[in-house]
Amino acid sequence: MLRKPTLIMVLSLALAVPAMAADQTPKQALAQGQLNGLIEAQNALMAADQAGAQQYAKSLYDDAQMRLTFAQSNWNADKRATREMAKMRAEEALWGARAALAKSRWIGTNAALRGLQADVVRLGGSSNLTWMDEPGSVVVSRGANSRERIEYAQAVIDSAKAAGAEMLTGNDLKPAQENLNTARKLTKNDSTVESADHLAYDAEMMARRALYMVRYNESTRYMPDLQATRTRLAQAEADRIALAERQSREMAEARAAELQRQLDAEAANRMAQAADLEKLRSQLADSQRALNDQLAADRAARANAEASLDAAFQKYASAVAEGTSSDIETLRRQLEDQQMTLRGIQSREESNQQQRAEQIAALQNQLKDAQTQGSLNAQALADRQADITRRQQELDQLRQERQADMQRRTDLDRQRDQAIADATARRTELEAQAQAMREQIEQANNAAQQANAAAQVAQQQAQAAQQQAQTSSAALQSATEELERTRQQLAQRDSDARRAQLETELAKYGNTRNDEGRFIVALSGGLLFDTGKSMLKPGAKSTLTKIANQLRSDDSIRISVEGHTDSVGSEEMNQQLSEKRAAAVRDFLVNAGVPGDRISSDGQGEGEPIATNKTAAGRQQNRRVELVITH
Repeated sequence: MLRKPTLIMVLSLALAVPAMAADQTPKQALAQGQLNGLIEAQNALMAADQAGAQQYAKSLYDDAQMRLTFAQSNWNADKRATREMAKMRAEEALWGARAALAKSRWIGTNAALRGLQADVVRLGGSSNLTWMDEPGSVVVSRGANSRERIEYAQAVIDSAKAAGAEMLTGNDLKPAQENLNTARKLTKNDSTVESADHLAYDAEMMARRALYMVRYNESTRYMPDLQATRTRLAQAEADRIALAERQSREMAEARAAELQRQLDAEAANRMAQAADLEKLRSQLADSQRALNDQLAADRAARANAEASLDAAFQKYASAVAEGTSSDIETLRRQLEDQQMTLRGIQSREESNQQQRAEQIAALQNQLKDAQTQGSLNAQALADRQADITRRQQELDQLRQERQADMQRRTDLDRQRDQAIADATARRTELEAQAQAMREQIEQANNAAQQANAAAQVAQQQAQAAQQQAQTSSAALQSATEELERTRQQLAQRDSDARRAQLETELAKYGNTRNDEGRFIVALSGGLLFDTGKSMLKPGAKSTLTKIANQLRSDDSIRISVEGHTDSVGSEEMNQQLSEKRAAAVRDFLVNAGVPGDRISSDGQGEGEPIATNKTAAGRQQNRRVELVITH
């Protein structure tokens, strides 16, 4: 017989669940009925963590984590009351995690807005935009008893309504209000009731989630204008710097032209002014060296800018594949800054090239005038012609090099744009796969619960059969066999659920597929290793650590690490490289806690391509490390 507190708690949940599902579809009502499931709460808390909840919504995240920990520890407790309490804590953890996720998206967007606003001010602009904000850690005082906690939750609902949350699609304000109405009924005769506290907490988290969604939509509206203003100001700053440098070079070249004119004037009186003529020639040589030094400096600056741009792109591409929205926005701005810096340097080189051409044209005109006027002797004319020819050859070579570089950069930019598009598409595909796997896990959990119920029924039947053993030993044997089959089916379904969970988590880090009972995870070689190297990149170790955490969770699996390469280079070299890369990944996973007797490594070289080796995109797909998992 249930004790009084437990009975009140069960009745309150029975009243709350229909109220929460009143305006939902049958499918949504089924999902609502599973809110006390551990898997759904764990997934919600994981999503909040990935969105930055430990930074942007620490109070909500820590509270949800505490409730989930209690639910995990007491889910299969001996006492029914404790188990029911664990289910309530799991449901509370689910709504707390959803509120933390909504707040993280809102505060994370505010952080990106502040970064954009700081950039605008740094670039000489102004921004007076303000938006709602809230610290990540907030001290919440809900009251000393259930009635005070109910009123606190009502205040949060009223705040959400005042902010316009009722206009949001999918808001939970109506079921939140119904929860509070039920909680008030439960506290009519007693100021403190456990189940009323549970309903009040759920209602508060539903209202907070709706309120934070409204705030997120409000903050998002500021993003396009700030991005456009920052881009405009950054471009204006780059143009101003390029103009100042161009004016400086023009002044230097004007001085060189003036020196050249002085040298031509002095040539008519070279016998009387030989010393001065030599001095002017020295000055002209110094001016020419200065121009050459400027050319060398521009080339070095362009090389550094290209290297910085390449590094910024690699970080941005990695963020698009695995990072958060805040990381992607920050790295996008850095990539844009590097692109504008490179364009400014290219503009200076183009201006330098044009000015050299104008200088050569001026020298050719001066040479024609000297030939017409007869002011220079044959040797001086020959020297002038040789100097003009040398300058023209240098200019032609400069043009060819610059044209080749522009073509190379154009091709590289096209490849990068395609790579970003592919990464974005892949991210979208992986998220869709992850959602599908979560749905499969939920179905497996439902099946497991049904099997549990069947096992309990079978157990009761077996007990009844034992009582009738004197009259029907055959019936007892049949019931025992049926119980064993049910237990085996339940164990198999539990194993399938664990396998589905593992496959869902591993799908976040690479392409996955099933092949004759094997589950294969393909990790991009470009994300793990530098070209031609077998030493892991620093950024790859974070991903492999997360993978190791998943592989340790199931001691029934065996893992084979297989390295693959493209066809560039000799077959022997590719075979050795694939073996070293596979061994490097295996050693890291073992050091991260995966038992060494469950994992092996092997190199396949270039022998098993999954795409053509005739294109860069195909070769990139073939450069991979595969984790082959068997049960």
